[in-house]
Amino acid sequence: MAKDRQQLFDYWENIPQFLFINVPKDKYFSHPVRREIVKLLRQGIEEESPDGKFKVRHALNVSEIDTKLSQVTEKEISKTTLYFHLDILVELRLIEIVVTLLEGPHGRNKTNYYGRVARNLFVSSMQYVYDNYKKQFEEFQKFTDLIGLDLPTNYSDIPKHFSDTNEHFFRVFGEWLIKYEELVDKNQIDMNLLYEFLQTVNCIHSNYVTLLNDLSQVLQKHIPDL
Repeated sequence: MAKDRQQLFDYWENIPQFLFINVPKDKYFSHPVRREIVKLLRQGIEEESPDGKFKVRHALNVSEIDTKLSQVTEKEISKTTLYFHLDILVELRLIEIVVTLLEGPHGRNKTNYYGRVARNLFVSSMQYVYDNYKKQFEEFQKFTDLIGLDLPTNYSDIPKHFSDTNEHFFRVFGEWLIKYEELVDKNQIDMNLLYEFLQTVNCIHSNYVTLLNDLSQVLQKHIPDL
């Protein structure tokens, strides 16, 4: 039994340190419960491993996940809903069933333990970003044609440039933050919020500004209050 339970701890050392994962926006970012599950699996729960090497277990069963969720969310989540969210996260390859143990009074109850696929997950929706930029530029192009506003260049390629630039910085920031993983963990800093903040600040990066600088100048000539 102790040997089986040791798997719940050992898996943490065998998974990648970090992964960059692209997921559909509507399946992850729009559901705070799913994001919270991924976060709490990173935090884990305090428990000493059978070999005494670990003090925290990052593989949790449904009841444990439910308990931790109830501590941070105001709404009660049914087990059916929780299983639904877990299935989606497994489908998105953000978490996985680490091991299934036989537990209960007679050791006949199969209990799944869930864990992250990497210690640090940097999640984005690059395809959504590109599609969204593309739609924005297409609508703007139609609008300028209607009002007779001459654009300084053809913007058909800009959405792709924007998306590629975004993805580049997505990885750069992630790799930079990983260097300070131990410091971040020790001081209980939320890595995901830190990462999102850096992306917000980076929106004025010169690479982005250059892409739209000529268009900005045109708009300033036509919109006096800018």
